[in-house]
Amino acid sequence: MGIKVNISRQLQQFTNGQMLVETVGRSVGECLENLEAQFPGIKKRLHVERGELNGPYQIYIKSTNSYTAKLDKPVKENDELAIRFTVAGG
Repeated sequence: MGIKVNISRQLQQFTNGQMLVETVGRSVGECLENLEAQFPGIKKRLHVERGELNGPYQIYIKSTNSYTAKLDKPVKENDELAIRFTVAGG
């Protein structure tokens, strides 16, 4: 399945400056595994541990926040993911 991934500026160092890349997978987690195979080091920067996203990034599917740190959310061909760096303040 072809899944387009919009890469946050903070992660583009892993994608050779590319903002939009393509990968495959049936879930958000599979897509991230395949991104890691394409662009080594990106998964560590996302702080993926035990199937969950634990860092300052959020992943959106078709511009909608997945509202979960778990990466088992399904995706289908032609979906678009966006990996966004989030900033919290008080």
